[in-house]
Amino acid sequence: MNLFTTPLMLGLAEGGHDSFSAAEIWRAASIANKFIISVLFILMAYQIYVAIERFVTYAQSKQASDKFLKLFMDTLRRGDFEAAKRAATTHNKSHIALVLKHGLDIFQYEKQLKTMNPNHDAIQPVERAIQRGTAEVVELLKKGMSGLGTIGALAPFIGLLGTVIGIIKVFSDLKTKGAGDINALAGSIGEALATTALGLFVAIPAVWIYNLLTNKQDVVVTNINNAASQMIDEFIRRESQS
Repeated sequence: MNLFTTPLMLGLAEGGHDSFSAAEIWRAASIANKFIISVLFILMAYQIYVAIERFVTYAQSKQASDKFLKLFMDTLRRGDFEAAKRAATTHNKSHIALVLKHGLDIFQYEKQLKTMNPNHDAIQPVERAIQRGTAEVVELLKKGMSGLGTIGALAPFIGLLGTVIGIIKVFSDLKTKGAGDINALAGSIGEALATTALGLFVAIPAVWIYNLLTNKQDVVVTNINNAASQMIDEFIRRESQS
């Protein structure tokens, strides 16, 4: 993909001058700006990888959760805890399943303790386990998010640094070549403008993807809380009947 021929740079190409082509800008760029351009391309590749990996993970989690929840709740209401745990193990790509299985394991353990002490509260440890499990899942969901946030914040400044270096090169060329032939300065001007354009081109999608994934993360956490609440209500119902 030729980022230097995006709409941000089309205006520079008007008039038929090839001095602002991507290849010409790269050839005219200083070593420092070639490094900056390379860094920006690496950051763009990283954000594409994170976006694809995260969206695939969320899609797999949603698909697994849709299948898991109905099966889990049905087996839970029947009191078949082993079948409920098998359902969670089968649909282990579901973040909801990870948390509910942990809560179910703790409930079974607390029930064993209650046989030795009838006054033992088996519900509160489950609630704490759900909180811990949710916190662990949130950390899993945050994978790559700090990188996206950093790219969104720093990429424009990295591009701006390249622009400053390019402008310094323009003034240096003006001193040595004079201002008589603008074509002699075209490479340095294109270099200066292209780095900022590339920095914005990298940063804008990173911020958008970060916000989109944050919303997806909030949805998953809400679904976990709702499902965990239903499970705890079922545990309380069973406790009141025992």
